[in-house]
Amino acid sequence: MSRSVEDRLGDAISAVDRAIQADGQLAAAAEVGDEAGTEVAFDAILHNLFIIGEAIKTLPKAVTEQERGVPWEDIAGMRDIIGHHYHRIVPSIIHATIEHDLDPLRAALVRLLASGPSQAPD
Repeated sequence: MSRSVEDRLGDAISAVDRAIQADGQLAAAAEVGDEAGTEVAFDAILHNLFIIGEAIKTLPKAVTEQERGVPWEDIAGMRDIIGHHYHRIVPSIIHATIEHDLDPLRAALVRLLASGPSQAPD
């Protein structure tokens, strides 16, 4: 069964929220020197970035074109790196993504969801 555009937008929004939460957990673990905690939190961040990329890769172009300022291809590309080229992951890039890119992405996803695209994914 195929997921609707609204489902995929919701998946991406939830994954953004979880990635941000995991980043807070990573910072807390790092502050107390909890190496295992930082590793688990970093893995949670990567997992949620993967979900974001996967959900976005399936959105129809007609939907993503409504938010032209979002680097949709870069988001999908990060998913590919996490999934296929994991050895190329650069933690500082992941951190910068969390710090600078997820809030604007979330806002764009919420706007798209509110616009009610209701188109089946391609």
